[in-house]
Amino acid sequence: MKRRIRISDLVEGIEVISVIGLEKNTGKTVVLNQMLKEFREEGTTTGVTSTGLEGEKRDQVYLNEKPEITVSKGTYFVTSERDFRHRSFSATVIDLRDYRSPLGRMVFAKAEADGKVIISGPSILEYLSEAVNAMRSYGCKKILIDGSTSRMSPGTPLISDGVILATGAALSMNMEELCRKTLFAVKLISLKATEPKLLNRMLALEGGVWIENCGTFEKLSSSALTTSYPRAKTAGKTIFIDGSLTSSVLLSLSERGTRVVVKDFSRIFVDERSLMKYERAGGRLEVLHPANLIAVTVNPFSPTGFKIRSGELIRALEKKIDVPVVNVLEEISK
Repeated sequence: MKRRIRISDLVEGIEVISVIGLEKNTGKTVVLNQMLKEFREEGTTTGVTSTGLEGEKRDQVYLNEKPEITVSKGTYFVTSERDFRHRSFSATVIDLRDYRSPLGRMVFAKAEADGKVIISGPSILEYLSEAVNAMRSYGCKKILIDGSTSRMSPGTPLISDGVILATGAALSMNMEELCRKTLFAVKLISLKATEPKLLNRMLALEGGVWIENCGTFEKLSSSALTTSYPRAKTAGKTIFIDGSLTSSVLLSLSERGTRVVVKDFSRIFVDERSLMKYERAGGRLEVLHPANLIAVTVNPFSPTGFKIRSGELIRALEKKIDVPVVNVLEEISK
């Protein structure tokens, strides 16, 4: 009999864990609840927050019932004032912070009993980082971040020590397309770090686009990639972008030997076709801060009731990636 995979075993030694979903209803909350349960059983002090509205009772698109976030006595959590009031258990307020949010101030609290809660945490990364540091100061050994749908920023290695990627039938009911989209996301998350010599020099560069010339970096204006530096002049160059990388910018750099470096995968907003074209032209895409992909989880059910062949998807993904692929609904039912 195959041994059950414990998510807590996969994240051993990892303090801050972000769960990112490629689409709504891919099982993020199921994964989060399973980790909370396993950490409780181990006696691990845990904190949890999100980068948006998570744990709502009903999906706002399909109106299906959704799993709520279940915390146990001793769990620390950060959520909005509005949703803190609607919790189903007693809790002690530790702090209130006036972050910009339509849901009110952020409540930093400790659960005094078991119960369910909607987690609507800070969406701005600066505030998210503050929330994580606060939970560290409370003694949390594990900190969980439930990322907003399709938003990669919570997984930035500047905040998270590891990423769990949730995919499933809600992303696509076509097996080939589902596999392709998932592998593309895995590829971005798994981008390699640039060489240490260059990395140390780029860490000091701030704001905008920089191009290496004769061993030094020169800052370009926002339009320089298409004027002062036409495509032919970027061939063989290393270009650092302190900001977001879009498909149009990447395509403008599709020359042999071009190396584009961004801070981390969460700054990349390119489509699969553009990246493929760039790489076929001989370009390389790297990051300053590589991420740690812990696992890929699969939810075989779509919100419309369709079910994929999860075993087939898992086998296809396992052939292409080096991290565990888990059907979390199947594992937690064992």
